[in-house]
Amino acid sequence: MKRYSRSQAPRIQRIAIGADHGGFALKATLIRWLQGKGFEVADLGTHSPKPCDYPRIGYKVAAAVAEGRFDRGVLLCRSGIGMAMVANKVRGIRAGVCADVCDAERSRSHNDANVLVIGAEKLGLAQVKRIVTAWCAAPFETGGRHERRVRQIAALERKLLRGRSSRLKAEGSRPLPTA
Repeated sequence: MKRYSRSQAPRIQRIAIGADHGGFALKATLIRWLQGKGFEVADLGTHSPKPCDYPRIGYKVAAAVAEGRFDRGVLLCRSGIGMAMVANKVRGIRAGVCADVCDAERSRSHNDANVLVIGAEKLGLAQVKRIVTAWCAAPFETGGRHERRVRQIAALERKLLRGRSSRLKAEGSRPLPTA
């Protein structure tokens, strides 16, 4: 696996983080750790270990990144799968579930992932820190096949959204509220 120095990657400053009840404890620890590394971190929920619905939190983090309010996002839930599904519904978001350093580096270098999703019940804190460190440091490999593929994903996203918008107009219905 290719290693990157911190100076090769674009310096990310602002990270939005969110978790459901399954990632609540890990989120609190990660926030302190990331702040100690010099990142500005915004906690977008949940703020309690009580059971909650992850789609609202996944959407809040993904939307904040897509709108440019944060450079990147981190989502935590028990498996990571549901949060990734939600985040990837937001235009411009490329979220990947990462279980090891290789996943984290590839999600950035090959897919330009802007949201990292972690399954909190599967990994220990030391492994999560290694994953987050690698993900924050790895740059996107521009100018080659990976950039072409990310552009193809964005074009598909635009095409699908245009189709949905046209269909809704034809049916006379309105899009669902985004919040």
